[in-house]
Amino acid sequence: MMAARTKPSLAEALSMWTSPHDAALLLDTFRLAILALADEQHTGLPDSSRVLRILHLRTGTALAALGADYPAMGVRRVGKDWTLDARQFDLWAQGQRSVFRRRAGEAVPAGGVQSRLNLF
Repeated sequence: MMAARTKPSLAEALSMWTSPHDAALLLDTFRLAILALADEQHTGLPDSSRVLRILHLRTGTALAALGADYPAMGVRRVGKDWTLDARQFDLWAQGQRSVFRRRAGEAVPAGGVQSRLNLF
């Protein structure tokens, strides 16, 4: 029997329930994929349907909602579709990744788990 494999979306990566380490890794994966798509298509505003597929989002409206929550992300409306400005998304994702990595470092206690267990 095969185990189910899930592909987290950008919305899930940015969720407060996602560990900072996982969020940083996911965001970097999305960032590199969007840059590769923009390079392949020779444009800073890649095809909306492929952007949505990369980010594992179902609709352009979901991307627009994330853009409203994170204005620096680079969400743009092109005609009737929503897409990303690849360069702006790259810069935003690098900044967010740094924030997540700092949070991941803060989440690890200096003495580790063992020192907390010694208190009991």
